[in-house]
Amino acid sequence: MLQIPTEVKNLFESSIIAFGTCDKLMRPNIIAVTCRRVVGPNQILITDNFFNKTYKNLLENSQVSLSFWDEDGKYAYQLKGNAQYIASGDWKKRVDTDPVNAGLPHKGAVLINVTEIWDLKNHQLICSQDY
Repeated sequence: MLQIPTEVKNLFESSIIAFGTCDKLMRPNIIAVTCRRVVGPNQILITDNFFNKTYKNLLENSQVSLSFWDEDGKYAYQLKGNAQYIASGDWKKRVDTDPVNAGLPHKGAVLINVTEIWDLKNHQLICSQDY
């Protein structure tokens, strides 16, 4: 099973994330995300605070991409994966109680199973999970 390396996880959890989705016609949309957590070896949980096109895209196409980098531009990564939008249940309760969401709406949760991790600075695939 793919595991998110510690250095990737640490940068992910301290960066603003560019979260990319596409609709069924493959028209892209990218938003900035700050309410996010690594919740498993290959899983990420993102809070839907203000999704509009992103929400619609997730219902039509589960393939997503996340990019992030450090302030100095020394490290940059891209994660690709399959997303599931969750409006109720344990994952939704988790975002409801996460302090990072204090004072913000939290309409739903997005659980992403990461399938690829890319080092963007070196143009290399770090790890991949067969689909």
